Amino acid sequence: MVTIEREKAGTLQGVSVKACDLLDLISGAAIAAHSKNDLESLYGVRLKVEGSKLIAFATDRYRLLVGELESEGESTLSDSLIPLTDIKRIITALKALDKADLNRELVSITRAGDILTVAIKGSTLSVNIPESKCPPYEHLFAGEPEAVSEIHLNADFLAAFAKVPGGGKAGQRFIFTGDRKPIKVNIPHDTINWRGLLMPMRGA
Repeated sequence: MVTIEREKAGTLQGVSVKACDLLDLISGAAIAAHSKNDLESLYGVRLKVEGSKLIAFATDRYRLLVGELESEGESTLSDSLIPLTDIKRIITALKALDKADLNRELVSITRAGDILTVAIKGSTLSVNIPESKCPPYEHLFAGEPEAVSEIHLNADFLAAFAKVPGGGKAGQRFIFTGDRKPIKVNIPHDTINWRGLLMPMRGA
């Protein structure tokens, strides 16, 4: 068990989801997270609850992923940035479950003040949530489809979307919204509504 000593007073918040769904949600979103802690507000995956949905968000300014998952029962969780190092610890703990438990077990995520606790089949991981605001992103999805004659992309960033859980034989849908504008990415998944963005590069 990993614990963090400091905790601020606050209302207890919580959400529960299936272990397999949480694994797909955070491992997929983490693909778009900024990989270094020089930009703290982007270094990790943000989780929050809106209505009945647990939402994961991450971006490195070139890629962006949002995943929405139906939670179990009544849920509340304010915007919580989980640093990438802690996301990797949670992923490791989830992958340690056998297949039956991964598909059956519910994972509870609770937050009190700046401490977030993830309970996975009798074990817990505690994470210190840094203070930071989620960058606005919904406006980036507003672009309408537009024909483009050519586009310049980072092939590594493009290939990274293949690692997002889902898709399979159905593939992924890329929607172009104009020259030097974000490319929308739709990734099919049985339980997660994925939305992605890929920024084009400046041509030579």
